[in-house]
Amino acid sequence: MSHRHRRYSKRELLGSLHVDYVMSVTDLGLAAGSNRWDVLRAFLAVGEARAERLVEEEDGFLILQSIPGRPNTGGIYLYAEKLQAFFWLRFDLKEDTLNADDFQLALRVYRLTAFIEQRRRPSRRRHRRGETEPAMNGIVPCTVAQPSSVFAMNQRN
Repeated sequence: MSHRHRRYSKRELLGSLHVDYVMSVTDLGLAAGSNRWDVLRAFLAVGEARAERLVEEEDGFLILQSIPGRPNTGGIYLYAEKLQAFFWLRFDLKEDTLNADDFQLALRVYRLTAFIEQRRRPSRRRHRRGETEPAMNGIVPCTVAQPSSVFAMNQRN
């Protein structure tokens, strides 16, 4: 029997990434186009949680939401401002038991900021004359993600 320890890749530590729709701004009782900080405040109030970490971009933000006073109870949520909706970014091996270190690892390894960055990737398909680009300018799916929600369907339209 070998005494060597197997090294795990960083992605193996969290597993595959899945994106699930959670709720819209109107589900929170707010008007479409509400201030993002009012939206965040309402979202955290629904979960009786706090934002342990926050990464903000022009088209939305990512938060590590956790239960106050309870370590390793975090989940990563994405607010897509153009869609006026929240999405849960969950992993096969750790769904809602994340901490700040896991959040930092996920940001880097899974390139989570790609979901909210204000940049466009070049389209791989050709457009006919007069055809317009898809409407999802700021929301770019992460290449390692395996979206399993309405979010993924919106990406294709």
